[in-house]
Amino acid sequence: MMKEKKLYLLAVLDKESQERLAGYYDVLRQNGFTGKQTKNIPYHFTLGMKDPVCEKQLIEDLDRICADTSCIDIHLSNIGLFGLNVLFIAPAMNFELLTLQQKFFPTCGNGAHNWIAHATLLIDEPEKIQKALPIAAENFRPFIGRIESIALYEFFPMRFIKECPLKKNRGRELIQ
Repeated sequence: MMKEKKLYLLAVLDKESQERLAGYYDVLRQNGFTGKQTKNIPYHFTLGMKDPVCEKQLIEDLDRICADTSCIDIHLSNIGLFGLNVLFIAPAMNFELLTLQQKFFPTCGNGAHNWIAHATLLIDEPEKIQKALPIAAENFRPFIGRIESIALYEFFPMRFIKECPLKKNRGRELIQ
């Protein structure tokens, strides 16, 4: 059975964060881990997904919300796992990121919030993830990144639809 196509909104990280996350993935690759994650898309936090019939509405939402939302500084602070199949870098949750996600998906979780912001490093079999985890943990250092745009993609197969920049704000003013 073919998997149903879905639309995904991605909060895309800045160039420096892309390079740092790619560096962490390169260390894993040099140790023999390639994974099954989608390649050739920027590192991001998936904000949510909708059915393809929502494409026109999502494009309108994208234009409207991005025009009125500033870039978000975010502290990428820890390594996480979904089961033993997904290894990711997670941000310290902040109000701006949660607000952004809620602007696009206001009914997500209905109060019991089930959305976990994460940037996937590796998707693989449990035995490979278990071997990759100590390597990732040894090399990872927390850093401050920035969400600079929101992109709309369809999967699978992958189809890029649109990317909208967020409003530029003054320097990096991370609220401690």
